[in-house]
Formats: sequence, C-alpha cells, structure tokens
Amino acid sequence: MSVLSIGTFDGIHLGHRKLLSTVCDLAQKEGLASIIVTYTDHPAFVLNNKALPGLLCPLEIKQQVLQELGINRVEMLDFTQELANTTAQDFLEQIIMPRWKPKIIVVGYDSHFGKNRKGNREFLELNAQKYGFRLVYIEPELFEGKVISSTTIRSYLVLGEVEKANLLLGRNYRLSGKVGKGLCRGREFGFPTANLLLSNPHQLIPKEGLYFCIVHLQQGAFFALTNIGKSPTVKRTRITEIESHLIDFSGDLYGETMQVELLHYLREERMFANTDELIRAMKLDLQRAQALIAELQE
Repeated sequence: MSVLSIGTFDGIHLGHRKLLSTVCDLAQKEGLASIIVTYTDHPAFVLNNKALPGLLCPLEIKQQVLQELGINRVEMLDFTQELANTTAQDFLEQIIMPRWKPKIIVVGYDSHFGKNRKGNREFLELNAQKYGFRLVYIEPELFEGKVISSTTIRSYLVLGEVEKANLLLGRNYRLSGKVGKGLCRGREFGFPTANLLLSNPHQLIPKEGLYFCIVHLQQGAFFALTNIGKSPTVKRTRITEIESHLIDFSGDLYGETMQVELLHYLREERMFANTDELIRAMKLDLQRAQALIAELQE
C-alpha cells in the first residue's frame, strides 16, 4: 500500500514541495511507500494546447529532485492520446488502484487526471469510500498574496528574473542535456565553452544574455559563465545556443551529460564592434564572476 499523489509537477516549486512534504510525512507515519505518479513530458504537448508551455523540469531533473525530496518511487507515465482519452473513473479503477494500491491520496488545489481533467478533488471525495482510500487536501502556497504557479515562474525566466524564479522554485533553475559540437570560437579567444544540447527540446530557455552559473558534470560542479543567445559578434547563424565557460576547468567534455544551474542574470547579449572589444568585455565578465564566487565562499 502507499501514499500517492498524481500530477504534472512541472517545476517542483514551493507549492508542489508543500504537497510532497505531506506525502513523505504521511508515508513515514503510516509505514507506507511514498509514490508520485507523473509524466515524462508535459501533457500540453499531446493535447495540442494553443499556448504550449516551456517545460521547467525535463524528465531527468524531475526524477532527481523528487528523489532528493524523499519520494520513494517516481512512476513516469507516457502521456499518450490514449491516456488523454481515459476517463477519470477508468484511470482510478484500472490504473491507480490496482497498480499502486493507495491507502492515502494527496491532492492540491489544481490536482487532476483523466479525460477533461475530471479526476479532481471532488471526484476523489465521491470515490474515496468505494475504493477504500483516504483523501488529503493541501491548500495552495502563496507568495505576495498570489498562488505560486509554474506559469508565474516561466514569466520570470522569460524576463531574465532568474533570482525571483529560483525563489519560487525553492531551488535554482537548471537546463539539462549533453555537451555537443559548437563552432569552437570561444577557444580562439581564450574562453573555451561547452555547448549544451537540451535533452528535451520543450525545456524553457530563459531570456537571452549572460548568466553566472554552476555547471554540473560527472567530474563535479564548476562555476561558469553561460551565454544564452546568438553570439552576434562572431556568428551569423542566428541560432540560439547555450554556451558555458567553466572557470578553473580544462578538458574535453563532448558527449558528456551536463546541467547548467542558473544563479544570476548578469547582462544582455550585445553586438561588439570587433573581437578585441568582445574579449575585453569577457574579461570584465570573468572578474565579476570571480567576485561573486568570493562572496559565495566567504
């Protein structure tokens, strides 16, 4: 038997964390497994919503963060058209109950599953006695009088207000993928970069510009400067790229798994008159990053 909650949990923000904490506490108290049922991608990409959201948590980050928060089992469902057409009653009776045998189901204000989002709090209340589970409802978490939502966090990231987004996430926003081939122009200027290819093309890319970051690799974590943009001074592709210069690191990273954890937005990307001017700006950016590192290490 288990304590279970189901949802998209995109972002795993402070509101989600309040619910997840309750799941873990109840599971420990009752001597049960804590289970989160979620999806490998955002359901909107199957439902073809007109305004598709930028994904805050690709699969690997979602699984990682949920486990860090103490969830025993993370069950990932592929959100297919067939699943989207499954009624809430069938979802509960044929999937949730036989597969995970919940003794307690925990829901938030926007929890839902099944066709047309019918599997909500009211639906579960009506079915609790029939299927023998207890329903626990968690009030939404507020920030400055408003409900914390993934939509609000996305809007902050699009504006480059990464510190505000991180505050509501309860963690620093991360971009995740593998190191791929770039044009290698940074190496020519003494600033070699690792080019991040996102594991999920739906992941939200924040406002273009330069960020102070921590890059996570198999070898460990390294402070970095990450440029999100088109590098107009040295490139003509007009393709947005995510390139990180790792401070105090040297080595070949091609093909490695990498996560870029955004700490601060430093400045907008701009066009320089020539490469000499670009190099001078990069040296100033590095000095600023080193000052931030010194502050963090005090």
